[in-house]
Amino acid sequence: MGIKISIAATQVLVSYLAVLYFTDFSLVGFWTDIICVLLLTVSSFLLAFNGRIEKSFGVLLWRLLNMALAVGVMGYLGMKLFDPITWDTFKLRSFYYQEVDGRLFNAYFKPVGAYAGGEGNLWITETPTMFPIMERQVYYKAGVLHDFASDTFDGQPIDNYAAIRGVIENEVIR
Repeated sequence: MGIKISIAATQVLVSYLAVLYFTDFSLVGFWTDIICVLLLTVSSFLLAFNGRIEKSFGVLLWRLLNMALAVGVMGYLGMKLFDPITWDTFKLRSFYYQEVDGRLFNAYFKPVGAYAGGEGNLWITETPTMFPIMERQVYYKAGVLHDFASDTFDGQPIDNYAAIRGVIENEVIR
């Protein structure tokens, strides 16, 4: 029974990683994918090394493959943690659930500074109304000229939600 649960947990982890890597789908929110991958990796690793599982060649091979998967995922996330461009992600600005024409959209803005030619990167995802925990990227633009991280321009307040709504109406829903 224990090996079946371990195999199922690892298959869920590998399937989830494949969906993230090969498609435009992810969980709603930027950090939820990272947290979910960490939780799935740790639980899959712990289940593979559960002491109640018999010790045969297949099980030992399964544990070795699971260890390699855990080291690979943790190593990748660890390397990304020391990447200076990744630290810009902590400045991420999100505009959750902008409803336009009965459809739900999320917008994310990451300021990149002067080295990228523009104020930052903007991407918009659409969330299905019947399954609101998933989202699909529908628009991406690097080097946008509007700074969505700031709420003022020349001392005047800016409604960034209205600006995002305009981008959704003009660029996504034409």
